[in-house]
Amino acid sequence: MARDPAQIQADIALTRRVIETQLDALSRKVPRAWWTPWALAAGALVVGLVMSRLPVLKVIGVGARTVQTGLTVAGTVAAVDRFLAQQRRLAA
Repeated sequence: MARDPAQIQADIALTRRVIETQLDALSRKVPRAWWTPWALAAGALVVGLVMSRLPVLKVIGVGARTVQTGLTVAGTVAAVDRFLAQQRRLAA
């Protein structure tokens, strides 16, 4: 069954207003400073210089341990979340 073109246009207008509202809220939170790209470039340069002084295998090892720790933390958080959800269900 086909929809009325007026309903479709109303849905499009509503969606547009919602998107504009969300973009306005986002732009208030994100700084529009001229120095932001320069700060990112300077940070990347410093990280590059520090990494150039470290042995490659050490950097790979630190990265692997960081990923492993992140996965462990994520698994723990997921297990706690499942446990709390089950406790809420049992309490209700």
